[in-house]
This record gives sequence, structure tokens and C-alpha cells, in this order.
Amino acid sequence: MLTKTTLRISFSTLLVLLTMLSTAIMAQSTKDSTELYKRIQEYQHTFNTRDAAALSEFFTEDADVVVGNLLKVKGRQAIENFWRNYWRSQFNKQEPGRRGTFTVHSLRKITTEVALINLLSITGGRDTSGTELRTRRARGTWVVHRLDGEWLIASIIMMPALTDSVVIGASIETAESLRPHIREFVKAYEDAYDSHNPSMVTSFFQNNADIIVRNKPLVHGKQAIQEWWNSYFSTPRNFKVIMIIDEIRTITNDVVQVNLTVTGAIPGAEDKPQPLRQTSANWILVRESGEWRIAALRVLPGKEDRVIRR
Repeated sequence: MLTKTTLRISFSTLLVLLTMLSTAIMAQSTKDSTELYKRIQEYQHTFNTRDAAALSEFFTEDADVVVGNLLKVKGRQAIENFWRNYWRSQFNKQEPGRRGTFTVHSLRKITTEVALINLLSITGGRDTSGTELRTRRARGTWVVHRLDGEWLIASIIMMPALTDSVVIGASIETAESLRPHIREFVKAYEDAYDSHNPSMVTSFFQNNADIIVRNKPLVHGKQAIQEWWNSYFSTPRNFKVIMIIDEIRTITNDVVQVNLTVTGAIPGAEDKPQPLRQTSANWILVRESGEWRIAALRVLPGKEDRVIRR
């Protein structure tokens, strides 16, 4: 039989154990953050040495890099080749004095082994004659995955900076013919979007999710995302959205990256085709209690858009 004294000891022991567990979790979180910040500094240093092979070692074997509407490369070797060719044309021939800095805007773990980092990259410096180079800014979203105790980059998505301009382009497409089989989650999201119901669309996001649309500010948290959709749907949207899955990448069993082509069809306009935009989107999905939720959504400029650097 448990006495009051025994119960007091049991509750006291439980409290001590919970305190120890909480302390251990906080210590691990602090350790992970310290390691990630250190990793970013190491990446910056390697970036500025222009050693493409060394820089590629920061990435997972199946990593991909998406830069606005200009580029998508997949795989560590392709990323190494990209940096080698990019530096040969952009840096070594034109601007040997250009250097980059990477400043963290936000860092959050979405699982114990995967973190999402939003950062600002700035490149500048002076050329060989001492003339100050034009500063270039871009916003990056990194998905980093801890493998065998080491944080590696699984994905980089580069977005236009807030100071950039994006001139929206369009092309005439028979959009419905572009539509392949749509997975259940994406199809449900399409239906929610076409309902023009902000709350319904917002329900697809994590509480701590964030979104960036081209050169617009980052929107963080479910409440802010709800307000963003309220504003978005306050303007009539007379088209049916079509989301075409280009690729689904498994980062872990509970984290996937989905690359999409997004277009639309205007009901009743088949006899008079309208210019329909195509743009690219990138989703990071996390499985929580068996349900997929969007942790990060990025809408990049389309192929017909022009990004004007400031």
C-alpha cells in the first residue's frame, strides 16, 4: 500500500526527473543552435575561399539548390559543378574581390534531426582597382539535416530580397493539359485554395510555419499567415489553381520537400485563352501526429518574370 510519505517521495522523484529532462532538452537545443551557427560561419568562410569542392561537402548527397527563376541543381556533384562554373564567370573574371556574409534571420528545429534556417546573404567588397562593388542581397531558406552527428544542407532556396523588384510575366498555356496525378495533400490544398476560404487554407500550416512570396516580407506564425490569406482573398480570384508536382524529396520519414509548378485555368475562357502565369513553389512538409502540415512555403518568380536587383 502506498502511504502519503511514499506518494510525496514519488511525486518529488517525478518532479526531479521532469526537471532533469527539461534541462537536458534545453541543453541539447542550445548545443544544436551553437553547432548550426558555427556551421554557417564555416560555410561563409569556405564560400569566400571559392573552393567549390570544399563547399559541396556541406551538402547531402541528394541536396538541391534553387535560385529564384534562374537555376535548380540537384545532387552534391552538380552543386560543386555549379559553384565552380559560377565563380569562373561571376567572380574570377569580373569581381575577384567580392565576398559574402550570411546573417541568420531565424533558426528553428522542425524535428530533432531537421532544422529550418532563414538568412540574408550579402555579397560585396572591392575590385582589384579598389572600387567598391555593388552590394547584392538575397534571402535564403536552408533545410539542414543532421546525419551521423553532422549538420548537412539538404536544400537551399534563394528568394529575391525585399529591395528587389519582380516584374510579373505570363504565358498562354492549356493549363489543364499540364496537370498530372496530384497527391492527396496537394489536391486538398488546391480545393481549399479554390474555396477562397482563408481559414481553410491556413489549416494546412504548422503553428510555427512561415511563408515568403517572391520579394515580399516573411510571414511567420499561423495567426500572421491567416491574416495574410485574409488580405489575399479580399481581392477576387477568378481562376482555378492547378498545382503540378515536379518532385517530392524525402529528407526524413517525417520531413519532405515538394517542388511544384503552379498555374491556373480561368473558367469559361477556353475559347479566348488568357495569359496564365506559371510560377514555382517550394513546400517543406512535416508529419505531426500522422498528419502532414506545411512548415515553410516559398513562391519563387516564374520563368517569364524579371528580377531587378537593387
